[in-house]
Amino acid sequence: MIEIGTLSVDFDQREIRQNGQPVRLGARAFAILEELYRARGAVLSKDEIMDAVWPGVIVEENRLQVHMAALRKLLGADRDLIKTVPGRGYVLVRPTEGIPARGTDSLAVAGKAAPARGEFPIGREGEVARIIEQVGSTAVITVVGAGGIGKTCLARCVASEMESRYGRHVCFVELWKASSRDTVLATLAEALGVIMGPDDTYDAAIATAIAASNCLVILDNAEHVIDVVASLVDALVARNPMARFVVTSREPLHIWGETVLRLEPLAVPASGEMTDAILSCSAVVLFLRRAFTLAPECAHDEASIALVAEICRRLGGLPLAIELAAARVATLGLEGVASRLDDRLNLLTGGLRSGLPRHQTLRATFDWSYMMLDSASQALFRRTGCFFSTFSFEAVCAVAAEPDMSVAVIISSLSELATKSLLNVEFRGAIAFYRLTESTRAYALEKLRDEGESQIIAARHVRYMRSYIEGSGPFVAGDDEEPGASPRFSLDDARSAYDWAFSAEGDPALGVALAGALVGRLLGASHVRECCERARRALTVLDGLPPGAVDAECEMKLCAAYAASLIHTGEDVARAPLLWERVLRLARSTGNDEFAIDALWGLWNTMLTTGDIHTSMRYALRYQHAVSGGDSRWRQSLAEQMIAISLHYLGEQEQAGQRLEQAIEAIAGLSLPISAGTWLTIDPLIWATGTAARIALLQCKPERAMRLVERSLDRIRGDMLEPSLNHVLALIAVPVALESGEQQAASNYLALLRSQAASHRLDNWRDYAEYLAVKADVMAGREDNVLERLEPVLQRLVSRGFQRVVMPIYVLYAEALGRVGRIEEARVRLDEALAFAKANGNRFNVPELSRVRGWLELQCAALGEAPAAEIAQRQQKGERLLRAAIEQANSDGAPLWAMRAEYQLAEHLLDRGEVAAARDLLNERIKQIDVASKAPDFQRLVSLAERLQGYAA
Repeated sequence: MIEIGTLSVDFDQREIRQNGQPVRLGARAFAILEELYRARGAVLSKDEIMDAVWPGVIVEENRLQVHMAALRKLLGADRDLIKTVPGRGYVLVRPTEGIPARGTDSLAVAGKAAPARGEFPIGREGEVARIIEQVGSTAVITVVGAGGIGKTCLARCVASEMESRYGRHVCFVELWKASSRDTVLATLAEALGVIMGPDDTYDAAIATAIAASNCLVILDNAEHVIDVVASLVDALVARNPMARFVVTSREPLHIWGETVLRLEPLAVPASGEMTDAILSCSAVVLFLRRAFTLAPECAHDEASIALVAEICRRLGGLPLAIELAAARVATLGLEGVASRLDDRLNLLTGGLRSGLPRHQTLRATFDWSYMMLDSASQALFRRTGCFFSTFSFEAVCAVAAEPDMSVAVIISSLSELATKSLLNVEFRGAIAFYRLTESTRAYALEKLRDEGESQIIAARHVRYMRSYIEGSGPFVAGDDEEPGASPRFSLDDARSAYDWAFSAEGDPALGVALAGALVGRLLGASHVRECCERARRALTVLDGLPPGAVDAECEMKLCAAYAASLIHTGEDVARAPLLWERVLRLARSTGNDEFAIDALWGLWNTMLTTGDIHTSMRYALRYQHAVSGGDSRWRQSLAEQMIAISLHYLGEQEQAGQRLEQAIEAIAGLSLPISAGTWLTIDPLIWATGTAARIALLQCKPERAMRLVERSLDRIRGDMLEPSLNHVLALIAVPVALESGEQQAASNYLALLRSQAASHRLDNWRDYAEYLAVKADVMAGREDNVLERLEPVLQRLVSRGFQRVVMPIYVLYAEALGRVGRIEEARVRLDEALAFAKANGNRFNVPELSRVRGWLELQCAALGEAPAAEIAQRQQKGERLLRAAIEQANSDGAPLWAMRAEYQLAEHLLDRGEVAAARDLLNERIKQIDVASKAPDFQRLVSLAERLQGYAA
């Protein structure tokens, strides 16, 4: 029988008892328990368990979960012996009955006993089981890992388990004080209890003692005498093949017959994990266990647990660092520890008094490894601290190595750093990448400062990152890199180089040059706000540099990036035309036709944004002329699209729709040029399709409009979301869905828009999303606080010059003012909006503004608070404005706008008892629409027509 918690299990007899009494357990659950037990501490995936328990049968995962629940219920208070490892599977922790070691029939006592048995090191159950299993068949097991990773703790646990559970005696040898071959031999001999005779040699006496006792020898902390230990162990195994050694070191022995177990950091939770998943991670368990001994109330809620997760992530799962950080919680609190991790080498001190001197502080742990490096490896190590994430061999040669350093020396030093666990090596395909953990990097940077090399290496790093970006090197947004065929940097590396360049110790000219390369990448990676801020800062510095300090192309890139991004971020849009004009001047003076054409697009887009539609059309025509003589079909198609969109705002819906159809068909089959794609910010095909959806809605084709909305969204790629997604959601998807009666879709789109605008800090779209939320509420009959919510939104957007989007807000705002009796104020605001729209060619919005203006006159007349003549005059003016709105909407090819004005005019006529006139007004429109449509405007019109029919009866 074996013991698992309170259970006594005999797998051969298929019998299970609890407290001496037999218990029943289903065959499948019993089989699962056996599989977990046979795994001996290894994690089994769900697929592995199901394949073993249900061979050849496809089963639902919930069946496995049911049996797991039954097992845990049976274990009762010991239910945590079966642990769920998120994303990996299940593991059975420490079954208490032993597995006989192979080839160990009877063992004799030899030398010092191992330390007393204690608990398993957190998160190391699998490694302990693996070492114990391999001891019977493997002569030498070397446990390798970085300083502070827990090698000694693991070795002590193995010693304890081997003695207490398997009856095998262990000689545990601490080598940290040994410094030569003689001291290593003396320390080992003392541990074995060897009594030396006058003619004895250490080598022979030690070999005899090990053979006589058949003990397991554990040599702890061997890295500083690695050559001595390697030759000694190799010789002892050669003399006695049954001898067994476990060695802990920061590097392998590199001898024949050695099995290396590399100890990895403890599991840390991914960012954004739920609390249960966080608490299941071994790094968090270790942190909390240590912290609770000193500050029992330190992590009492989900926010605190999330902070613990962040600390463990930043410490890279390194047990020593985690324990030192947890010890600081009692004095600094969780927030205090988290906020001071940038100074971790000074923060993480005060280890256990019983620990080794080099484990008293994190710095001392790294000092121990650093001092064992030769000078070339030390230099390479500290200089690689400039890399924020993974880096390539080419990057090491360009930044960390001296020009006269041979490739052979670089390779040797990298190998030395990797061997001593100071450098992680990762392979993606055939390419090697290198990475320092965050704590190791902090130590490397400290050494770099101590040697006075910080500025030299940082400047090299800036130059390298600029050349890498300009060479179109691939980037990833963060640390979630996928296997690929090319070296990849995190954008954090470029950000780190940028931040140094613009710091007090940096080089601003280098920073501006790097920024010119970086901003386009930021824009392409949807980091619109960051692009705007970094471009603005670089331009400010550039304007203070001597002429010629930075080349014209870099200046154009910065101006273009700033102009393209600021219209989304909530800054003053009026700056954008000046920036694009600056690009245009520089492009012409340097003969850069590509940038000159891009500047014309930027000016067209900016004019649309500021509501100057007449000027936008002029730039669209200039763009068309500039590309007409070239061979770029893509740019020629884009010119057609630009003209069509300007026509749309000019109120020419029929012509705009036809041109857009042609442009969409032409652009769909062409590839977006890389140079142009950087500054367009919105994929032209997305913009064209979205505008076509707006036109379809205006033409009373809501179903077609929704299909085009879906096509626009389908076009948006996951690796290039913003600002395309905000643009489509705000100007197309949400309003079209609302007007089409697709309330659930509108709600979903609006929720995503608000989330995206907030997370990317795109303030213009965040404000516009608030307007759309108010509109959705009004359409649903919820009209509370409309003015309080709209007024600040309208004020902010107008102050930033974002005129293209404010006209619909004026409509809703004026209607809200009219409903509360603030009619004169509403008239003033509408008149201002109408004057601006007409002066700048924004005819698209004029029918709606005129409709509400006419409605306000009728509302004022309905109050009856003026002389009869004035009331009649207002009624006449209201009717005239509504009829003008109808006429213009029909002329523009926007029947939806006409239908709204017709509805309000018909309601007014009905109120005056002119039923026939009202009916005549609606009859023709009813024939043109789908009366079964969910579109609110359609439903209102049908409902009013039915009322009019009732009057006729």
